[in-house]
Amino acid sequence: MSVLRRVFGEGQNPMEWAIPLYALWGIRVRLHIIFAIYIVSELLIAGIKFDATGWSLVAVQAALLFVLVLLHEYGHCLACRAVRGEADQILMWPLGGLAFCRPPHGWKPELVTVIGGPLVNVILLPMLGGGLLLVTGEIRSVVYNPFDAAGAMVFVRTGDGLLPYWLMVLWMAYHANLALLAFNMLVPMYPMDCGRIVQCLLWARLGYEKSLHIATTVGLVAAGTLVILGMLTNQSMLLVIGLFGGFTCWAEKQRLRMGGGAEFGPSWRGEPIRAERAPRPSKRHLREQAREAAAHAEIDRILDKIRAEGIGGLSKSEKKTLERASRRDGAA
Repeated sequence: MSVLRRVFGEGQNPMEWAIPLYALWGIRVRLHIIFAIYIVSELLIAGIKFDATGWSLVAVQAALLFVLVLLHEYGHCLACRAVRGEADQILMWPLGGLAFCRPPHGWKPELVTVIGGPLVNVILLPMLGGGLLLVTGEIRSVVYNPFDAAGAMVFVRTGDGLLPYWLMVLWMAYHANLALLAFNMLVPMYPMDCGRIVQCLLWARLGYEKSLHIATTVGLVAAGTLVILGMLTNQSMLLVIGLFGGFTCWAEKQRLRMGGGAEFGPSWRGEPIRAERAPRPSKRHLREQAREAAAHAEIDRILDKIRAEGIGGLSKSEKKTLERASRRDGAA
């Protein structure tokens, strides 16, 4: 029962149905149960369709995509912490990854948090591409139309014209990283990274609520485009992503309409930290506080002296101080 409780929680929220994998740097990584079933199903289907080599390539491709998405989400989490936000969980699910980040409520912290994910893919791009170019010596193996990956495969060869298994894996990693970066940065659909970046940049000029309204409107158009492309190309994943993005944009618009988006609405992957700070007191106010504290301390000293020696033991200046305090208290 304890194992089931760790996976399904209380069972009420399907988003919590996840298998704990590990924790690193205070960030828990979990695998959604539906994603686990999807991976197993894909491997079983690949085992039926392909031979051992083909199956291993499908398995490696799935593993590479998993690792790249995970690194992408770590980028979001670490960037969020860099701006003094909170990030403690990553959920791997069928549509990619979800980083539970709570940056301070402001366009700059939000923007840094969003950019942290694609930045990981940008860093990996020259590393993977450089290795590929070094081995193949062919620029067309790394510079190509990401939507025509098969066309680039012709140029992925070693100097003797061979295509070893490890080179295929290297190219698959490069292509998956490039595709992930392009998809995140070219589709302006909220809540994907490009849509979030658009919202943050508008936020700086127009305010949070208006920027979110515009970003979700653009996101609805992008979501509809993905749904149509998914149906025309028979790509179920595009269809599902478009439907998910469209629902998210619609939900955000409903929240804005109900008045929940002006200040404390849901952040890009979690709830924002309230950036409420008490105003810093002025120097004049600090001086007045210091004088009042000194005056109270002097009155306490005089009263202690009266209790010890009687009122006759007071000096003229002490009597005047006590009289002024009495008049001030009477006036108050």
